[in-house]
Amino acid sequence: MQFVQLHSQSAGLAELFEEIDLLMNSLYPAEANDLVPISEIDSPQTYIIGHYDNGELVACGSFVLKEDIGVYAELKRIYVKPSQRGRGMAKAILEHLIMQTKRKKVREIKLETGDQQTAAIKLYESFGFRHCGAFGQYNAEPSSVFMQLVLDDGQQ
Repeated sequence: MQFVQLHSQSAGLAELFEEIDLLMNSLYPAEANDLVPISEIDSPQTYIIGHYDNGELVACGSFVLKEDIGVYAELKRIYVKPSQRGRGMAKAILEHLIMQTKRKKVREIKLETGDQQTAAIKLYESFGFRHCGAFGQYNAEPSSVFMQLVLDDGQQ
């Protein structure tokens, strides 16, 4: 599976972000959604990749380097279009993002997802992510699920 690094003007990215936003806003109240706007993805703290199929951007994933109590990478915008699911793309995106955090010498990855995204939660758990409390800018919302992964040199 081939991934390319994206930027705010990448073909299809605005449309994919709109699709993600529509989904998240249909599942959760607006105050529970902390979606990285497209205008912020060109920040040097943000790393975002995507996969194109026949010229169409069908998947993406990113992390943002943050500092709270130490530096960590926060996963954001991991998404695969429904027509592309079941092919291992989300797993490949996650593997790639973990590898990139290790290259940047970041040893902790955190994320916030929603309780209705059970497939995503199971995927994160399969990679060793564990449930944790709210972090950074987040407040504990009833629908929020917070997870973290502490990397060591033996993990992929």
